[in-house]
Amino acid sequence: MRNNWRISLGIWVLVLGITILVGGLVGPETKPVIDMPDLDFFPDEVSDGRYFTVEDENGRELDKTARFVYVGDEFITQDNYHYRVKRVDDRRAVAELLGRVDLVSATEDVQPVWSLVSSKLLPVQNQPRNLLAVYNTHSAESYVPTDGSDSIPGGGGIFKVGDVFTAKLQELGVDVAYDKTPHEPHDANAYKRSRRTAIQLLSRGPAAIIDIHRDGVPDPDFYTAKISNRDATQIRLVVGRQNQNMQANLDFAKRIKAQADQIHPGLIKGIFMARGNYNQDLSPRSILIEVGTHTNKREMAQEGAALFADVITQVMGLGGRAGVTPGGPGPVGATRIGGDWFGVLWVLGILLVGGGAFLLISTGSWQGAVDKLRQFSTKEWANALRRRKGDKKPDNQ
Repeated sequence: MRNNWRISLGIWVLVLGITILVGGLVGPETKPVIDMPDLDFFPDEVSDGRYFTVEDENGRELDKTARFVYVGDEFITQDNYHYRVKRVDDRRAVAELLGRVDLVSATEDVQPVWSLVSSKLLPVQNQPRNLLAVYNTHSAESYVPTDGSDSIPGGGGIFKVGDVFTAKLQELGVDVAYDKTPHEPHDANAYKRSRRTAIQLLSRGPAAIIDIHRDGVPDPDFYTAKISNRDATQIRLVVGRQNQNMQANLDFAKRIKAQADQIHPGLIKGIFMARGNYNQDLSPRSILIEVGTHTNKREMAQEGAALFADVITQVMGLGGRAGVTPGGPGPVGATRIGGDWFGVLWVLGILLVGGGAFLLISTGSWQGAVDKLRQFSTKEWANALRRRKGDKKPDNQ
């Protein structure tokens, strides 16, 4: 009677473990998270035409941005130095140097451990399709020299930048889902409105999802550069640091910059790890890009977007020109980015804990659990093989 009770409890623990495992891995693939994070997780931008300047501890200017800068924000500069903001005084932030980032070493491919797990249990986007999803949270953003205004509700110049980006992707053989749903007005709630657009796009199973913006720094020269013999704007990558996918998305951003530094040096302005969510909790391969600023000519932003399409295609291993990621033999789409290891360890941990608990409870002791494992690996396994051989006997025997 006591053994029956232990076995029943052990089975219940095992079922519970499997339920948690399946719910955590299969659930997001069929039912994307729709719950809204707290409002504080949705970022806002400076709306009075001013901007933040970020300096090092010696007063040397490092960066400028029209988004609010907070203590704890981090960024990787164009020349790959890593800083963290330590204090903010009005619109001036001071950052401390954390060191130099070796993007090639930081983004080396890891072995495809996911091949050990059934593909049906993989989180969304771990086996990328030849599809990229694109949208614009701030759909009114425009470029003054070309569009005549910095904001055109319902039809911002940023859409035309997105059009060039998607056309280049298609030229490279990549399928694109570009959703032009407007999300005005331009405020913190825009990310709450664009969240539904992002969820709809993710339901199609893209390899990655990209939110296209432009910055609001008044100086047009800040983003202007000669890139691969083209007059273009640089692009900033923004990663939200307040969601569970932060590390995976940061790894993704590092891979993008590493590849861009090789094929289009100077294209990526840097990587900004900002306070906020940016709806990047929905996907481990989500990135926000800022293509120039409102005082740049839109045509230059379009050039930058076309160059970025070349980079992202190679990073993801999509289309007909799949490139090779730095530090490894294959594209990121064929292997796993570093953040995916957390998922691997979680899966293995659940299986080990669940299986161990089942054996311990059903046998009543550690020694009994060990004996049960030995019995399974010798006697029961041998019996299973004999039974299988017996099934293959001819019908007339």
